[in-house]
Amino acid sequence: GPAHSGSGNNVPPESREVTYMTVEDDYFADAVFIGDSRTMGLFEYGGLEETSTFYASTGLTVYKMFEAAIVPGEQGKISVEEALQQNTFAKIYFMIGINEMGTGTVESFLEAYQEAVDHLRELQPDAVIYLQAIIKVTAERSGQGDYINNEGIIARNEGIAQMADNEHVFYLDVNPLICDESGGMIPEYTFDGVHLKALYIDIWKEFLKSHAIDFS
Repeated sequence: GPAHSGSGNNVPPESREVTYMTVEDDYFADAVFIGDSRTMGLFEYGGLEETSTFYASTGLTVYKMFEAAIVPGEQGKISVEEALQQNTFAKIYFMIGINEMGTGTVESFLEAYQEAVDHLRELQPDAVIYLQAIIKVTAERSGQGDYINNEGIIARNEGIAQMADNEHVFYLDVNPLICDESGGMIPEYTFDGVHLKALYIDIWKEFLKSHAIDFS
């Protein structure tokens, strides 16, 4: 066949080599964290509440995230949409998806998630977007027989991972650091099978600090 040029311009985005660097907390000064109760845990116990911005709420879903009035404004709470129009961020850390598992399908969730990512890019065109894998639950919690199970989380995470172009949008998965050989969250790390204990939020934070994009 024809010889391929060695320029590398035709490399598909997902196979682009991503170079990470390790950063200090001040890296998050121009970041916003958007998410549900897991992100609330990072806000409460990660020590970044003075450094960074959090648009997080316990029941936040991908379907209602932009209209959710969860951001303190001058005249009461404003929506995430308004807040993202009024403020500019260099980095967006996004984790969502556990509250939605009882509604729709994996496909309908991923469609809404992709729309949300596209909208975040419209609202914050200069921001790097870090899509964070949905944190898994313990094997015991996963086996309870309701809609919250690790099979469903894995299926969603596989779809989320494919949305990373490794140029503007990156995928970060902390699960290997907080899960055991059962494939679920380490039981000692959680009080309810779903949320990390305060003590173990630091594992997540340190993971984010060692997986910052190096643009140099």
